[in-house]
Amino acid sequence: MKKYCEKCKKEFSDELKKCPICGKKLKVILSEQEQKELQKQNDDFTVINTILM
Repeated sequence: MKKYCEKCKKEFSDELKKCPICGKKLKVILSEQEQKELQKQNDDFTVINTILM
């Protein structure tokens, strides 16, 4: 997983929380596999939540 600074338009390692250049909070960049896993978790949660209500 990498992180990205929208202001500086540069990528950084996932250990950093803020951009070392401008100090702005970094955003997480998910790989395609990570996006699919997150979507599956969200779909599973939606089904469980619907059944319990």
